[in-house]
Amino acid sequence: MDTNELCSICGEGHVTTHVDQVESEYKGNTALVSMHYKTCNVCGSDFAGADESRLNKRAVLAFRKAVDGLLTGAEICALRDRYGINQKQASRLFGGGPVAFSKYENDDVAHSESMDKLLRLVLKNEFAFWSLVEQEGMQAELASKRVLATPGGFKTAATNVFVVQFGGGSFTPTRIAAPHPYQPPIRSDAELQWK
Repeated sequence: MDTNELCSICGEGHVTTHVDQVESEYKGNTALVSMHYKTCNVCGSDFAGADESRLNKRAVLAFRKAVDGLLTGAEICALRDRYGINQKQASRLFGGGPVAFSKYENDDVAHSESMDKLLRLVLKNEFAFWSLVEQEGMQAELASKRVLATPGGFKTAATNVFVVQFGGGSFTPTRIAAPHPYQPPIRSDAELQWK
């Protein structure tokens, strides 16, 4: 793409931006990674400015995270979206510092293996997420987000205690314990079907 930007090397020509696929190697794995650079139409120099260098660094880090088996920046962003939390709230819940999730999601920094395990646990288990919310005292702040956190794929568990009274050839079940406060409501006793 042609721009009106002057060449920082010769100061006369205009630069054109380019993207090439370059083979990158990490821990015995190779992949084509997008590399951004500019070329001058007068002196022929090719170089990467600050923006291109940042994009190149992110592309290489994303490849390395994939090789290391870590969640990608996009997957971490999807986790936040699933639970309806912002980056600051994610940092408070999971740790990592005030701007950690911005860096993780932009592939500026690779998160630790332990952070990856925690995030994967929360992706697989909604109860683990709400337990962290409770532990960090963020229930009131995130109470309205509970509805967003119940897309398909989550399994919920509830513990109920029933008292059964036998007599006269029949029995009557009565529920005496409610589910965990973060679980969806359970059907009423009248709706329960015994099989």
